[in-house]
Amino acid sequence: MSKKKLDYKISEEFDHELNDIRNKLSQLERGRIYELNGAKMDGYLATNIEELRKMMNELLSKIQKGEDGIDTELAEALSTFHI
Repeated sequence: MSKKKLDYKISEEFDHELNDIRNKLSQLERGRIYELNGAKMDGYLATNIEELRKMMNELLSKIQKGEDGIDTELAEALSTFHI
């Protein structure tokens, strides 16, 4: 197994993705699930857990593959537009 040190901080490069995960966890912590509050927009506990798994897997996959975070991708996309 090759151990290469990353030349960036994961917390900075993937700040957007990590914030999405933090927000989902915070909502769950505050009981924002359909089973507790009856608000369909909050979703079922199982659905929220499934979304968290997907978010974490996507983030780990990006890191593993050396892909950019959403913020970097957006910045690069916007830099191609000339107004």
